Amino acid sequence: MCQPEAMFNFDLSQQIEAFLLQNPDTREYDIIQYLQETGTLPRSALQSPLGLFRCHFLVHNALYRLQILGLKEYRYQLEIDALNIHLQPIKKEATAFSKALEHYNVLSEFYLDLSHLTNTTEHDVNALLDQFWQKYFNPSQRKAALTVLSLTDPVDFKTIKKQYRRLVMIHHPDRGGDTQQLIEVHQAMKCLEQYY
Repeated sequence: MCQPEAMFNFDLSQQIEAFLLQNPDTREYDIIQYLQETGTLPRSALQSPLGLFRCHFLVHNALYRLQILGLKEYRYQLEIDALNIHLQPIKKEATAFSKALEHYNVLSEFYLDLSHLTNTTEHDVNALLDQFWQKYFNPSQRKAALTVLSLTDPVDFKTIKKQYRRLVMIHHPDRGGDTQQLIEVHQAMKCLEQYY
């Protein structure tokens, strides 16, 4: 079996930069499709959780390196967001390299460390996915949120929003309500929005 180092011992930054220069507003999926169309990534790369993780990691590794190099060389600014990737001309007021890297964060540190690519196993990826879905679709969490809003199943989202608004009016501090209860109502609503 191939070791991850041998399978992914290449740099996608040149291909991705060429794509971004032609498509300054794009998404990660568009970049992956482009890389598959050019034969840089195999069509089967997204068919397993581990393959999906590795493609995602390699794309973001290249994006964060391009972000740093683009600023360092005063060529462009690259904004990397979960839903959108945006390349724009470098702003004159932000030409200082240290100032321009204010958005450098823990996420970029993760993707710039290749050990995360080589050390992450299929078991690790599946565990992360399971953890995400368990947290996202946690029935006891949903039930607790409904309880905070004084609701029980079956209930539709229209009823939840109506009850939320009513409780916000009751608990708002400007109307003599309790700030802590208002916070709990907001948190319950945020939780329930994940399910509808």
